[in-house]
Amino acid sequence: MSFVQADLFASGESPVVYRVREINDAARRLLDEGFGELTVEGEISNCKQHAGHWYFSLKDEFAELGAVMFQSDAAALRFRPQNGLAVRVRGRLGIYVPKGKYQIQVRAMRPVGQGALELAFKQLKEKLEAEGLFDPARKRALPRFPRCVALVTSPSGAAVRDLLTTLAGRWPLARILVVPVQVQGDAAPREIADALALVSRTRAADVVLVARGGGSLEDLWAFNDERVARAIVACRVPVVTGIGHETDFTIADFVADRRAPTPTAAAAAAVPSQDEVRRILREAELRSARALRRRLELPRQRLESLLRGWGFRRMRGLVPEHLQTLDLRLERAERALQLGLERRRERVQAQWAQLQALGPQRVLERGYTYCVDASTGDIVAQAAAARPGQDLHLHFADGVRAARVADAPPADGTSRTASRSTKDAR
Repeated sequence: MSFVQADLFASGESPVVYRVREINDAARRLLDEGFGELTVEGEISNCKQHAGHWYFSLKDEFAELGAVMFQSDAAALRFRPQNGLAVRVRGRLGIYVPKGKYQIQVRAMRPVGQGALELAFKQLKEKLEAEGLFDPARKRALPRFPRCVALVTSPSGAAVRDLLTTLAGRWPLARILVVPVQVQGDAAPREIADALALVSRTRAADVVLVARGGGSLEDLWAFNDERVARAIVACRVPVVTGIGHETDFTIADFVADRRAPTPTAAAAAAVPSQDEVRRILREAELRSARALRRRLELPRQRLESLLRGWGFRRMRGLVPEHLQTLDLRLERAERALQLGLERRRERVQAQWAQLQALGPQRVLERGYTYCVDASTGDIVAQAAAARPGQDLHLHFADGVRAARVADAPPADGTSRTASRSTKDAR
């Protein structure tokens, strides 16, 4: 070959001399123009990540192709590439000019035979489970009688109405703190995590409900985010999740202190039932009365047994006065028992009256009302939120009346914003 090359250079011709980079650039252009954007299927191997970029190879049983996926494209992946994973990639062939390395620049990737969301769910679940975040021993018991319940949910969804209704009906003594967040979309995971951190930092509630209504896997995906999972674990207040329907499971459910199948069930798990509390109080009253009767009856039975004995029959004449004294004391004890039972009954009735007085119906019976947008059902809590001409429903203790906001406030300067119609809206 050296002899042939010598002849070529000695022939007098002036061949074009290329630099190495020029050759690599030309080859890159040929590959890009010849193939354009294409799809390749193969198995990932030699996978590694550096500065947010993914470097790996695609292989089959016959060959191997180098691949790179830059951070700008990799940020859209729902899963983490790993060795042995069969994928289908979309990109353009090219050459890494400084090394002359033939490769494909990947713009998009998805698993073969398995959805990206399912794979991401599985990967994160295995990771957190290996860290022990699903361990039942780590989870905390819920407070029996919470004084304040925080709701981390959307303020406009159906779930918040179900939560408020259930909490008010079961345990009206608890204060409700709504922490509004988005429950769907790219911003939702950060907002949910920040809300949990706020409740944990301020200790404003005794228990937190993280909830949203049903939806597809994509709709519920914010609750499969690692940031949300770690915020639940780090929260110093017990967390109950009620996400989607009974068959829906999210990563948040696995790390929460209690998982409920629906938002309504989450509210029921977080607070006791006032009916159940009343039943417990009644049972405690009956047990106390029975215990007092047994304590009084036992000495009497013992004394009567002794009196029926032979020795006391001979001395019966000595004990009438003592029997009379005993009967007197028993009578006093019975009166004291009845008085004590009456006082306890009065306390139970007073507590029950307090529960009733705090209920929403009693508030309405005292002359209060609340205003609801007739078209959306949303509560109108401020005068500034009422628009001129807006149709409203005014809820009273005995029914609902329709109203419409006046175009301008009354001339006398009062704060009235709506006029009643003659038609009952109920």
